Amino acid sequence: MKKMTTITAMSLLAVSPVAALAQAEFPSRQIELMIGFSAGGNLDILARQAEPFLEKHMGGADIVVINRPGAGGALMQTQLAGATPDGYTLGLLSMPGVVTVLFGGDVDYGVDDFEYSGTFTFEPHSIMVGMDTPYETPEDLIAAARENPGEVTIGGAGIGSAAHLAVKVLERAADVRFSFIPSPGSAEMQNQVMGGHIDGGVTTISSSYTRHQENQARVIGTLSGERTSVAPEIATFAEAGYEVEWGALRGIAAPKGTPQEVMDKITEAVRLTLEDPEFQAVAEQNNMLLRYMDGDQFEASVRSVYADLEEIWAEEPWVEQ
Repeated sequence: MKKMTTITAMSLLAVSPVAALAQAEFPSRQIELMIGFSAGGNLDILARQAEPFLEKHMGGADIVVINRPGAGGALMQTQLAGATPDGYTLGLLSMPGVVTVLFGGDVDYGVDDFEYSGTFTFEPHSIMVGMDTPYETPEDLIAAARENPGEVTIGGAGIGSAAHLAVKVLERAADVRFSFIPSPGSAEMQNQVMGGHIDGGVTTISSSYTRHQENQARVIGTLSGERTSVAPEIATFAEAGYEVEWGALRGIAAPKGTPQEVMDKITEAVRLTLEDPEFQAVAEQNNMLLRYMDGDQFEASVRSVYADLEEIWAEEPWVEQ
């Protein structure tokens, strides 16, 4: 009997540290949830609003939000891709920025370097036009661009930005050509639209809709498959026959190789958070447009956007190579 006990003890000692770690119940220590931007922005607010609900639905986990700003989110995403794949380092990704930085830049990660969990929100981009323009609907804008290629001016934040690439994707879907006018940011673009310096501009619906309500500009459509709860009267370009889904999709990812059982727990916590009435109330107060996708759906969306941009890049790179 003594001999058998000794052998059993030796067998336990032979278990590798990695195996022992894998056998530990997840989560057993603090989880870092990184975001690639400074405090106070939309992504930061979402992370901090979701944090207590994720903790609750992950069995009382201890989650801390860490800001890792730099390079349009690429700094955090590079750190996430290189982190230990154990579930204790997560990132709140914001599409399409995750993939837009992969074109024309020196970025040390790819879409294959993550395990994708669930999403929280999707806020579609929209096209706003000046009050003095003749454009009332998506059909009006597309018809004008088709009649006068390159003459309808559409502004947005910077070459290679989400707004710029939204225009490229719409051009491809509608087989038209706009003249894109870059600006330092959304606020500057909106001033140009309201001042009549450009015909229209691209920004998220929460930003453009305020101008619409104040009759400072006119939002003619969103780049989404369905209308939003924030602006249900605003049509979509999909309704006009142009299947474009483009906006800020935000969800959690982990480093590639994170065990499936750990990813299942994280994904379940995200799903339960989205279903939590208290979180839904918080989201409504903060004008968050909730949209849940599971890990497979989130990954499929990321890969679809990347594939679209890869085709556009091959035909017409938007920055010098």
